[in-house]
Amino acid sequence: MCGRYSLTKPIKTIKEHFQAMTVFLDHSPRYNIAPSQTAPVVIQGDQDLELHGMRWGLIPSWAKEAKIGHRMINARSETVDQKPSFRSSFKQRRCLIPTDGFFEWRVHENDKRPQYIHLNSDGLFAFAGLWSEWNEGEKILQTFTILTTQANRQLKPIHERMPVILSEDTYLSWLDRQSSPDLLKTLLLPYPEGLLTHHEISKKINSPKNDTPDCLEAITETS
Repeated sequence: MCGRYSLTKPIKTIKEHFQAMTVFLDHSPRYNIAPSQTAPVVIQGDQDLELHGMRWGLIPSWAKEAKIGHRMINARSETVDQKPSFRSSFKQRRCLIPTDGFFEWRVHENDKRPQYIHLNSDGLFAFAGLWSEWNEGEKILQTFTILTTQANRQLKPIHERMPVILSEDTYLSWLDRQSSPDLLKTLLLPYPEGLLTHHEISKKINSPKNDTPDCLEAITETS
């Protein structure tokens, strides 16, 4: 699964990487993005790519209550085209989730030790995501979820699942409303081994209240 991630790069860098022409949010470096918080999301607009702020935890348009979003932070890629909560968004509302790293907890004896996982280059990349709009009454709430898949062999010792990471050359295919389901499913694979690295970090990451650069610092203690 994917329960936390980071996006420390400035908005200018994010815009350039994704070639998003229209920006609808302010963004400051984030070191510990948690469910129910607002984060940048790239979608296909009518004319060009757009960068929006959306709340993490997808609320289907038909939902009666917003709290369903707490259970919808991830969507399994293997069944995303079948589940009622995600089926409509998979067809027409796919998105990119900008990130530069994510967190997972390695089980060690009776302890869970947080790991920070990122590209070898420390650069930006994108999770495959879905988004939706929900009528909150006075306004429309935009929300998103992150797709997951089986972990590759490199990350499997940490957790059996990992977020779907898209390569840059597949961004537009994922966003294209005309892409066929068969094509889309070919993109939802474990990320190739050897392109990611990870290190252990402080347990302060466990609290969403902690959102500072030291959250990402490697620790050397192993006992």
